[in-house]
Amino acid sequence: MTFATTINVVLILLCVSVLVQSARMSRRLRTLRDTQLAEGVAQIERATGQARVVLGDLKRVLATDGAAQQTAIAAAEEIRDELTLMVGIGNAVADRIMDAAAQTPKAEEKAPKKRAVRKPRTTKPKAAPKSTDAETVVAGILEAEKKAAPARTRSRRKVAVPAATNDIARGDNGVVNIAAARASRESAVA
Repeated sequence: MTFATTINVVLILLCVSVLVQSARMSRRLRTLRDTQLAEGVAQIERATGQARVVLGDLKRVLATDGAAQQTAIAAAEEIRDELTLMVGIGNAVADRIMDAAAQTPKAEEKAPKKRAVRKPRTTKPKAAPKSTDAETVVAGILEAEKKAAPARTRSRRKVAVPAATNDIARGDNGVVNIAAARASRESAVA
């Protein structure tokens, strides 16, 4: 056999094997098209219908609950701002009380202690109570605190105070510990 004849025989064998594989593949594709393709399309159609139903429900829920949640959030922000203002006022009043308490023992040491004599109560009707100086001062402080923006704090127990304002029970981080300040005030009074 010559070289050309050998190549022709090999090509004939390869062409026959391609014909056999093509016939097998054609049969499999026909079977796939008849059974699985129809089932696959039906499954995709069902999944698409279910997704449409779920998206419709989701739109309806978001339309109703979204507005309710927005209203609740707005009310909560309003309350948060009001509470922040109250905490700021309370912190400022507490600082002033602590300053006054720190200065009180010094004033008591200078002045001799006198005991006040109690007078018996009379049953005369009293006129409208006059506001005392302390009430006027507290009212002025509260008015000033309402106008000024309060500093936000994260805790009720620790209050951020500038260094020149108060040196009582100051920690390493410059925060006043109210419990320690009260304890030092009580020990100073006793």
